[in-house]
Amino acid sequence: MLLMNAKRVTVRVFVAPDTSCGHGATWSAASALVLERLQRRFGAAVAAEHVEMFSPRSFEFPETMAAIEAGARLPLVTVDGQIVSEGGKLSERIIRQAVEAQLVNV
Repeated sequence: MLLMNAKRVTVRVFVAPDTSCGHGATWSAASALVLERLQRRFGAAVAAEHVEMFSPRSFEFPETMAAIEAGARLPLVTVDGQIVSEGGKLSERIIRQAVEAQLVNV
């Protein structure tokens, strides 16, 4: 675990309804892998969630829905509500750096 403090960072990966992200993998599987690795690295300091767009859960995030309506691309990753990545492949490095920045700013 990199940092030890009481701060908890929330990472959400918003994806299209479960379809292949290339090479037979699904976005659910890809986001689960990345989120699992983040949780192993940061432990209880990270709350991680995969959210399928247009599921009932997705409508609980109006800012994210508005960003997508304005042209943001999926998959879209937020860290504590701030968009840190959109479109293309999920980058564990980019997400990890955003989490670390939030944990340092206690």
